[in-house]
Amino acid sequence: MHAGGDTPIFCKSRTYRFTFVLFVLGACFCQSLAASSQTIDVLRQFQAGNQFYSQGNFKEAIEQYLRITGANFVNEIVYYNLGNAFFKDNQLGKAILYYEKARRLAPGDLEITENLSLARTRIVDKVESPQEAFLWRQLNRLLNFLPLDQHTGLAVTLFVIANGLFTLFILAKSERLRRISLYACAFLGILFLIVGASNVFRIYQSVTIQEAVILAEKADVLSGPGEDNPTLFSIHEGLKVKVQAELNQWSQISLENGWNGWVKTEALGMI
Repeated sequence: MHAGGDTPIFCKSRTYRFTFVLFVLGACFCQSLAASSQTIDVLRQFQAGNQFYSQGNFKEAIEQYLRITGANFVNEIVYYNLGNAFFKDNQLGKAILYYEKARRLAPGDLEITENLSLARTRIVDKVESPQEAFLWRQLNRLLNFLPLDQHTGLAVTLFVIANGLFTLFILAKSERLRRISLYACAFLGILFLIVGASNVFRIYQSVTIQEAVILAEKADVLSGPGEDNPTLFSIHEGLKVKVQAELNQWSQISLENGWNGWVKTEALGMI
């Protein structure tokens, strides 16, 4: 479905519509019951976007999906469909940007990962990144399998259950039950420390590391924040970079190979 350059990319419309409806209803209910009209508008825009996409009218599909994101709805299904629509409309930078946004919300979604990989094959720049050790790469994949909010929820759940088992250990009269609850508490306590530590690390990364995608067809990277600085190198649409600092209308970026410099902020799309 997703491997190969000429294979069509499909939007999530039917299989995922029920999930999206639940998300919209839940979000609007949490905000206020008066938002029911907004809920209907969002659902109509989502359905219209999917219909335009199926008809090959990708620009109209993009417009409908962007109306949803413009209403401050953050949802991986909409981001994924936006990525597909931009890809079909030959807007590579924005396609990769929204695939990245979708993957951040749903890192375990295989379709998002595969379509992002397909889009990356179209990038002009081939930046060599340092080779990670196999064990570290697998550990990093495991720690990032769940979205951050679910990862946090798992840590909290483990903490609550471990405390419940410890309470049971204190109050139980049966020696066998006390022993079982103690062992289970110790196991879940260790698991909580591992999950909790990795969760804190991910939160730290999300706060301190800002990533972006190059949206301009070509962006010159300068040695400083100003047109009068010499050009170090050029990068192209779709490349993901890290944003180290911002000054006025300029952003300091770094690549995976260690190269860094300054580009105009308008050339970036923040993930």
